[in-house]
Amino acid sequence: MPSIGKSVANLAGIILADYPLCNWCLGRQFPSIKGENNEVKGRAIKKEAKVEIKKGLCFICQDIMQSIKDTSVKVLERLKDYEFNDFLIGVKLPKDFIEREDSLRAKFKLRGGETIKREITREIGKIIAIKTGKKVNFHKPDMTILIDLISGEIDLNPKSLFVYGRYLKMVRGLPQKRRKCRNCRGNGCHECEYTGFLKEQSVEQILAQRLVEIFNAKRVKFTWVGGESAKSLVLGNGRPFYAEIIKPKLRHMNESEVLREGNGIILKEIKIIDKKPEKSPNFKVKVFAHVIFDKEVNEEKLNTLKGKLQNSEVKIIPSKKKPFIKKIYEFNVESTNEREAKIVFKCDGGLNIKSFISGSDMERDLLEITPNVSEIIGVKASCDTFDILDVEDII
Repeated sequence: MPSIGKSVANLAGIILADYPLCNWCLGRQFPSIKGENNEVKGRAIKKEAKVEIKKGLCFICQDIMQSIKDTSVKVLERLKDYEFNDFLIGVKLPKDFIEREDSLRAKFKLRGGETIKREITREIGKIIAIKTGKKVNFHKPDMTILIDLISGEIDLNPKSLFVYGRYLKMVRGLPQKRRKCRNCRGNGCHECEYTGFLKEQSVEQILAQRLVEIFNAKRVKFTWVGGESAKSLVLGNGRPFYAEIIKPKLRHMNESEVLREGNGIILKEIKIIDKKPEKSPNFKVKVFAHVIFDKEVNEEKLNTLKGKLQNSEVKIIPSKKKPFIKKIYEFNVESTNEREAKIVFKCDGGLNIKSFISGSDMERDLLEITPNVSEIIGVKASCDTFDILDVEDII
């Protein structure tokens, strides 16, 4: 038992004669007394005080300190489905708990004791650490546990995971991103079953479903590295992407189970990373495009096209932003008939392929790309379909 001095015993006796205090709340008022915890200290102080203790609910905590073990058991039950390496406890208390403790300390000039909120988080954290073998982390824990001692609710907030991956798209007709419902424009309505999105499948929807299953997560937020049209295939090493896995229950994965095909989308590569990039990364993309001309185009014009665009730069002029430059590293063109051709080229990521061939796209708020295929050959050209043959490692 802790050693209790006469002055502490006398002051405690005066307090306990007017204020019923549980062992926890009494022990907390005397930080100079050493003991296993405040409950043990409070019990020893009461024994030495030798006064008739005022009966009733604890003046400060209303006996809520007695429920620490029960609350910890409930938290542990909730945590059993989650993977995490460290955690942090947060507690919401009624304001009057803190106000009553402050008034008691002011009246009896009690100084230096920790707050009731600090004690509750520490004691619950201690129990959870012992039972789970995990450590408390005050910086960026895998799991944040919020306990509302007013309502009794326990809210688990696992830290987001970030992954880098690549996908192949082996079928045509899938848009990359989920498209907003045309009826409600993303707000949610009966037609879209209040999701805000069209019911059609997309690369985003397929990958999100897969990642939600892998990590048993609530939802997924993507950062795309370029894009393709719904008609395009994505081949080669696949298109890179980053994803934030929100509220994951699992923080590890079995790659042999992850890298499989589904609905024409192959998740070719995936790995957990520390964080997503702060800005969109630079990359190079190799493209195959099927081009249709309004008039017949001879081999001489196609050779001129190749010569002009091989190792060249094109200027993109948006209507509301500053112009910028994209590089064309390789460019090959082959005629299939007088009014059609196949083009294979490598360029900086972010170049709008169809606009590069036609010259502009007012729907995308694009005034001009120059030089472009139509401009160089002097015949209006349009891109029927294009496929992504490869995306080089992010640079």
